[in-house]
Amino acid sequence: MLTNLFASSSKSSPQRTRAGLSARVAIVVALFGGLLAAHAQAPATPVQIQENAPDRHVVVKGDTLWGISGKFLKQPWRWPEVWRMNKDQIKNPHLIYPGQVVVLDRNAAGGPRLMIDPSASGPRDTIRLSPTIRAEAREAQAIPTIRPEDIEPFLSRNIVIGSEAFENNPQIVRAVGEHVAFSTNDVFYSVGVKPEMGKVFSVYRKGRELKDPSIPARPWYQYRHNEPDPQIVGYEAAYLGDAQLLVAGDVAKFEVVSVRQEIQVGDYLIPATESNVVRYVPRAPEASVDAVVMTLPSGVSEASKTSVVTLNRGKKHGLEVGHVLAAFKPKEVFANPRYKDSPLNLVPGWPKQPNAEPVSLSIPEERVGLVFVYRVFDNISYGMVMNTGQESVKLGYRLTNP
Repeated sequence: MLTNLFASSSKSSPQRTRAGLSARVAIVVALFGGLLAAHAQAPATPVQIQENAPDRHVVVKGDTLWGISGKFLKQPWRWPEVWRMNKDQIKNPHLIYPGQVVVLDRNAAGGPRLMIDPSASGPRDTIRLSPTIRAEAREAQAIPTIRPEDIEPFLSRNIVIGSEAFENNPQIVRAVGEHVAFSTNDVFYSVGVKPEMGKVFSVYRKGRELKDPSIPARPWYQYRHNEPDPQIVGYEAAYLGDAQLLVAGDVAKFEVVSVRQEIQVGDYLIPATESNVVRYVPRAPEASVDAVVMTLPSGVSEASKTSVVTLNRGKKHGLEVGHVLAAFKPKEVFANPRYKDSPLNLVPGWPKQPNAEPVSLSIPEERVGLVFVYRVFDNISYGMVMNTGQESVKLGYRLTNP
């Protein structure tokens, strides 16, 4: 098409050629302009403020960023927009402390805006302190994104790990004495400990396998014992306790420091890491996300508010800590109780009766809640159910951009 537009007859005069070329350029510009307009994303909907949103909120101990967002916004994940944050500030936000005052400016240029009132009571740049012992680090006093106690068992404890990663970590091989299960202060022996691993370890047990339902199952005739199942994207490692290295060596000696569940021979040791309180700002993912709820907490059939779920998407798919996803109940088809089968309908070629009731009815896919992503691995993420209506989030529900 473009070739035809720019093709010109050799018999045309220079003036006609220039005029024709200008016209053709105008047509091409118009065509590309139309294509760009067609592919441009629709403008974002205005931020919706809660009907009963206050003009200001005094931050108190126990507040969370998600909770404060919900006081002002109908969509808490749009906090960065009203706070006027850039990408760096979203991942490293200015910390908010008890005593500060969050102010809502409904008439700000560019839409509603939230900010800290610098004239209100709260932390100042310069604070005079009498000699005393600081019992807690200043940063630790800042409010988190979500309540640490809700996710603490999963934050630095239960982890997702590959099968080969288990094999590369130290393993408990022998007890001291006749112990079958170890408690605090008990001693055991382990192999596979390397000097660079340090002296403090967490004890884990290889738990349930995590299968990605979006990956097709391997046919039975392709099953091989020595080949990994493509659906298994990791294993959930259950946290059991902590141990400290006493004597290094090929067979190292350890002492149990703390116990959450019983520790046994065969369990694994993983170098301990510090737990980090989630401070990322809740926000919608920039790219399109299509995930599903892969697992629920053990022993439950549905996830209600503050329940932890596992997603089949992670870093490799663009998910980050702080992303908020919407959970959708799948389309439901059920028998129509008003349908009445007529004997005439059984005759081949007999026309269907007008205004007859359909055999089945369907309820379209329905949004039932929000999930906040708070820990991300390569192929898997942990999320917390933040908002639900009358229905809970269940296994297999679809998760996508809110």
